[in-house]
Amino acid sequence: MTSALSEYKPVLAIPGFRRLWLAQLLSLTAQNGIHFVQLVLIERLTGQSLQIGLMIAAFSLPPVLFSFVAGSVIDRVPKKTIIILANLFRSALALSYIFSLHWLKGFPTLLLLIVYTITFLGSSIGSFYNPSVLAKLPFLVGEEKLVEANSLFNITSALAQLTGLIIIAPAAVKLLGLSGAFTLMGLFYLLAFGLVFHLPKDRPHKRRSRGSSINRVWHEVKEGWVFVVRHRPVYLAVLQLTLVASLLMILAMIAPGFSARVLGLAPEDAVYIFAPAGAGMVLAILFLGRLGSHVPVRWMQSGMLILTTLSFGALALISFDFARIPQVQVASHVSVTMLLVALTMIPLGFSLYVINTLAQTELQRRTPPSLRGRVFTVQFMMASLVGLAPMFIAATLADLIGIPAMLFWLAVGCALVGALSFYDAYQHRKHTREG
Repeated sequence: MTSALSEYKPVLAIPGFRRLWLAQLLSLTAQNGIHFVQLVLIERLTGQSLQIGLMIAAFSLPPVLFSFVAGSVIDRVPKKTIIILANLFRSALALSYIFSLHWLKGFPTLLLLIVYTITFLGSSIGSFYNPSVLAKLPFLVGEEKLVEANSLFNITSALAQLTGLIIIAPAAVKLLGLSGAFTLMGLFYLLAFGLVFHLPKDRPHKRRSRGSSINRVWHEVKEGWVFVVRHRPVYLAVLQLTLVASLLMILAMIAPGFSARVLGLAPEDAVYIFAPAGAGMVLAILFLGRLGSHVPVRWMQSGMLILTTLSFGALALISFDFARIPQVQVASHVSVTMLLVALTMIPLGFSLYVINTLAQTELQRRTPPSLRGRVFTVQFMMASLVGLAPMFIAATLADLIGIPAMLFWLAVGCALVGALSFYDAYQHRKHTREG
């Protein structure tokens, strides 16, 4: 562990990078924490998975809608300005939840509309903030230390997701209530604002004519899509990344309802579902570091898809079994059920992380450096846009036939994808031998 941390000492010794890194840790923790508090709020207000799905859609759409505009703005406006204003505005949005909860307490429909609006605005700001941070890194660390800087930022993103979603936000809701939790997240954004306020200045690129800029953007986007469609390994990697993004959205959508409607606990107790999945992801990191290079990628992906199928199937069986327990025996059965849920979520988090990591690595290996930015833009748009349809279907099924039945059909869908993946691995092996 010490040797791993020593790799990042050169970049952490740069004051500007250290400020930006700490600000990124705080802002991502606040962003993931707000997601959890929003899920709890909507489950308390409506008890419907579809409403939670609408909130996730309000967060997922802005990166798709503003991706083209954001690139042009970031090229023309100082990145420091965007980073500072983004943290300040998102802090104000987080604190606006407090006033909404106070003034609209007796108007749940209007409160829901305000929540969706704030979510959309916050995600829209993030569409400009996140690319600005990545574009700012080369100015701070230089090209020679860019790999270490990006690696540390990726670890920070995973750490912020775990701490914000699994530790800080659930504890804040339990101890401080919804308003207190939103206040804490707003303070995180304010601290991030203070850290980035003294970042070194950068100069924006010179402006180009409107027509040439639009034509250039359209040409680059078209090149990315054409490359993805024409290269089967790249196309499959994009589909796998989209699948993982869709499944994670579905898990986030059903977790509060699973806790409240299936187990009879509070919506904020969904942390008991997220936490074991996070533990599975940590195990996956250790596994890939030690053994990941010894197993063929296609076969490992197929095996992980089958493990995902078995995990969702086991979760469905646990849910059906719990629903049949007489109400007087529920309390004594909760501890056993939570243990079974944890044992199911650990392999699920493990398999999803492995699939995502292998697909992302395959995408990087198969794509020329000159096209990586455009190809990853295609992947990001696919994950954000295409993933919405399965999520809404799952949300509708959860409300119509119940969460246990929805989990069963989700397992069936994963089984079909896993079977196709095994067939693809077999065909690839067959062609390799013939060749």
